[in-house]
Amino acid sequence: MKKRRWNSGWLFLLPALIAFIMFKYYPILSGITISFFRYQIMKPPGVFIGFGNYIRAFRDPYVLNALKNNLEFWAIMLILNFWVPLVLAIMVNEVKKFKGLIRTLFYIPAILPSVVVTVLWKYIWQPDYGLANYILGQAGLPHQLWLNSTFLVKWCMRYPYLFIFAGLSAGMDFIIYLASLNNVPKELYESAQIDGAGFWSKLFSLTLPTIRPTISMLLITNTIAIFNLFDEPKIMTGGGPAKSTETLVLYAFDKAYTGGEYSYAITITTIAFVIVFLLTILQMRMQKRANR
Repeated sequence: MKKRRWNSGWLFLLPALIAFIMFKYYPILSGITISFFRYQIMKPPGVFIGFGNYIRAFRDPYVLNALKNNLEFWAIMLILNFWVPLVLAIMVNEVKKFKGLIRTLFYIPAILPSVVVTVLWKYIWQPDYGLANYILGQAGLPHQLWLNSTFLVKWCMRYPYLFIFAGLSAGMDFIIYLASLNNVPKELYESAQIDGAGFWSKLFSLTLPTIRPTISMLLITNTIAIFNLFDEPKIMTGGGPAKSTETLVLYAFDKAYTGGEYSYAITITTIAFVIVFLLTILQMRMQKRANR
């Protein structure tokens, strides 16, 4: 009876499993295979060159620059998009009144399409009719070419646009954190209260250790999102000026659809995948060690 139930379970799972393999794993494995060839889309399968594309990538200064930009975005994400929603969720969890209203207000930005918000943000920094130069003009200061300066673009695009990223995705993270906090057994808080524990003692000894799996999961998903950044830098600056905002995915896109170097582009995305995979494994091992 158990065997028949097990077989029927796999029977229902099989269509979804086949679709997942066809549209997820097959493209990934096919892409990794192509990265070992000098591939031309009109003349497949191309010439086998082994690790030639990978050697070229690690010697390519533009790949290293894009990787540096991704790592900078990731470091800023740890502050803006990872800890800020957690702190907000902890604060809202302590609120007794209007919790539903506050939760809704924090979640509203997550509904907005990131492309639309990025376009609006770009208009703020337009040299002719942007809000930033309008404010400077009203103050009697000269207008600036915000998105054309490698120095200024860091302040008007690279760092602030992560506020956009944080605002759009932090709403979802905030809701997940809040749900996790609500699932902490109230009996534990009552016992800690009886023992004389204060807010900070309960936070670091009870709350954070209890929701650690949620924190770990969101750290992994946010890391994946950062290394897949494409829309925002593509729309605002196209990776410029002087590739100061270019990411690995954006550089791979340009190589594939501007330069026609598909195998090299796949190599770059494979490197990004390996980096994210290693960071994920590291985080999971740290989580296991912390749970012991």
